[in-house]
Amino acid sequence: MRTFQAFVILLCVFGGAWLLNGPEFFMPARHDPSHGVYFSGTSSRLLGAGLLLVAWLGLSVKRHAGRGSGKAPPRHWQVRYFMLLMLALALIGTAFHVGEHGPSPHHREATAPRPDGV
Repeated sequence: MRTFQAFVILLCVFGGAWLLNGPEFFMPARHDPSHGVYFSGTSSRLLGAGLLLVAWLGLSVKRHAGRGSGKAPPRHWQVRYFMLLMLALALIGTAFHVGEHGPSPHHREATAPRPDGV
């Protein structure tokens, strides 16, 4: 389980750091890969910030769980964790909302009318 948690945290760190540069990419929908969300600029950066925050929260939980005391973390830590988790979800949700929903850019190019009318 620790290996899986470490893998997910590293995936969030590297993916979030890459997305903070604002690259453009298309995330296909689950049921119809020809449609999905096109992330670019602001939406990509929001998604990156959300993933970095999730990674930081994961490290924070592992640190508290690794103490082995068997006690619950202090109340102020739990409240701060909850608020930051809600912020991460809001960042990721906003990124999906701001992203452009529609057909794949590759699909749009293939079906677009040519300038010569053919």
